[in-house]
Amino acid sequence: MNHPVTWASPRPMWRGAAVPGRAPSILRFASDDFMQQLLGLLATDPAALGAHVARPETWRTPAKALATPDLAERMPLPAPVRQARLSRLLRRTADPAPITPEPDRPLKLYQPAHQRFYLATATLACAIPGLPDRMPGGGHERTGMVLRRLLPRTKSASGTQDLAEFAYVKAPEGARWQLVADGAPDVLAPGEDLQPVFPLLHRDGAQVRRRIWGGLVPVGRREEYMAAAISRKVVTLAAGQAEALRPSSPEPPRDSTIARMTEFKMDVAEPWKVMIRTAQKAAADIADDPNDDNGAERRQLRVRKQNLQLQMQSWLILLDFADYLERNLKPVWTAVKANAPTGLSGYKRDLYDWLRQTLPTAQTNALRNGLREFGSTADALSYEASLFGALRAIVGSGDRTMANRLEDAETLYQGAPAARALWPEFHCLLAGIASDGNGGAVLANGPYALISTLPSKSSPALPDYPAQDDPSGVLTELPEPAPSGAFDINLLDKLTALVARALDRSDESDARPLPFAQTLAASMEETAADAGLFIIRFVHLNEDCGPLHPPSLSEPTERFQLAGFFDPDAPVRPIRITLPADTSPAGLRKHARGTAFVMSNMLCGQVQRAKGLGFIDLVLQVLPWPLHKKIDLGDGGGCRSGGIDIGMICSLSIPIITLCALILLMIIVGLLDFIFRWLPWFVLCFPVPKLMGKKKQGGGT
Repeated sequence: MNHPVTWASPRPMWRGAAVPGRAPSILRFASDDFMQQLLGLLATDPAALGAHVARPETWRTPAKALATPDLAERMPLPAPVRQARLSRLLRRTADPAPITPEPDRPLKLYQPAHQRFYLATATLACAIPGLPDRMPGGGHERTGMVLRRLLPRTKSASGTQDLAEFAYVKAPEGARWQLVADGAPDVLAPGEDLQPVFPLLHRDGAQVRRRIWGGLVPVGRREEYMAAAISRKVVTLAAGQAEALRPSSPEPPRDSTIARMTEFKMDVAEPWKVMIRTAQKAAADIADDPNDDNGAERRQLRVRKQNLQLQMQSWLILLDFADYLERNLKPVWTAVKANAPTGLSGYKRDLYDWLRQTLPTAQTNALRNGLREFGSTADALSYEASLFGALRAIVGSGDRTMANRLEDAETLYQGAPAARALWPEFHCLLAGIASDGNGGAVLANGPYALISTLPSKSSPALPDYPAQDDPSGVLTELPEPAPSGAFDINLLDKLTALVARALDRSDESDARPLPFAQTLAASMEETAADAGLFIIRFVHLNEDCGPLHPPSLSEPTERFQLAGFFDPDAPVRPIRITLPADTSPAGLRKHARGTAFVMSNMLCGQVQRAKGLGFIDLVLQVLPWPLHKKIDLGDGGGCRSGGIDIGMICSLSIPIITLCALILLMIIVGLLDFIFRWLPWFVLCFPVPKLMGKKKQGGGT
């Protein structure tokens, strides 16, 4: 005979209670052998289960120590002895009831990395007097548990009073938190992620075998849960089952431009911003170099060297810009190649016209001078004065000769005539250092200065442009430190906004997926004031009954938070790392070198050039005059021997690597203390007498 089922608190915790509790309990364990501890507890003293109920704790205020820290059975005992011990323990006074939750001190569950493990436990019983254990029968009955997040019912709501349960649902389009049926949270949501549970056996005072159900709380998946999207649309279980039987056509995605705008921002705008910042910093450093003997020649050398590096980066960004236009703004790209804006209008025409703009002739000549050697008036390559001409030149006549040269390059651009065939046949600095060619009038400049001619990024959009896609609401500026009077790199967002408005809205099915960081930012913005509260419910499923016998869900557990890895309240897992004791050359030479680093021919060349550099050389490279030291690393080619490209495999000593990492860590922490002021809390050392690094030969001490 089948009876209705119900969930209750773990049976061993019913002792001393007027009525059995209805809510599952969360047990806390603080050792890696927690399953052995739990099984030992159930075998020897199941009534003590209440002492393991999770309570608020921090590393400063740890949980109360247990009367019996080690619960695992280490010594086998005869059955009569075990039974007598169990009977004696069951006759003692019942453990006190679990502490009532404190609203101002929520329960926080820590991660396994903090040496904390949590199991949700409950009893599945028949809903008849006596609450006998329910045994799931056959393959049609299943048990599990669900983790649910507590969030406001509406976006505008705030506080922790009127919170609703959201189910964690995994779907092809991604995981999400979906609002459970309003007013009926004890129902299963369609597609809800069902966590596994397992039976835990114990015996009561009458030696009757009993069963409770337990499941590991997935604290380690916190970041996955916190990053999931939120849906406040309610879907019933019956509707979900009907959908599974007769799938309907998926809801078409909303037309948008966000993914393609983000692609432009990542491939073109943001790298361009970094180039502008680099050029501004380098120009300021070079301009501060005093004009002493040979100072002008030295400044021009530094200007040219920096510009050659920026030119290589400019070519790559121009190539990505051209590829973007070809993929996403075909009419504009066709007009650029044809040198005629036929058929362009609106924002597409605005973008085309802006690409054709040029800097004043004097500024273009100054950038050209920045690529010349000191005192020279000759140009190594022609200089494209507009982005329009540079975009046309970077793709060549259509065979992508220039692009292929860039993709195949293994060296750095040095401007040498002998290597000219390896590089594009024009110069155009997206951001560079202008000069008079003789080390004077040093100033950062480039086509980015023309951004000022564009309308504001919040300028009115086309009449049918949706507000949620408008770049003015998507492109949020970040504060950027810059020299006084320097170009504000955030103004480059005006170009991103213009490109976005020139795009045709589509379902973006063929667009590059949004980066995880952007989707995470949207989720975090919606839950910025969220306390991160969760609960767990146990579930009993009778799959063959469908809507006639819906799943039975337990009462919720106590509310809890999932602690992050770097939570300041988290307990500390003891970790012992024994470093090499004998750190003398004689001692370190004894360690085997069993770690192999496989390097390509390009990395081989870079490593070989770096071998001749010291730490002081690297520091002097970035310091201003008179401390600045020029380092010539050549063109950065790979390793070659006898006309053959070669890589290498290096065998390294892990003990020496570990020592270097520790010493570098101490140095970097000390250097960055002027920003973070963290040294007082970084390290604490204790003396250990007679901890010797080297044992004297011959038995001496």
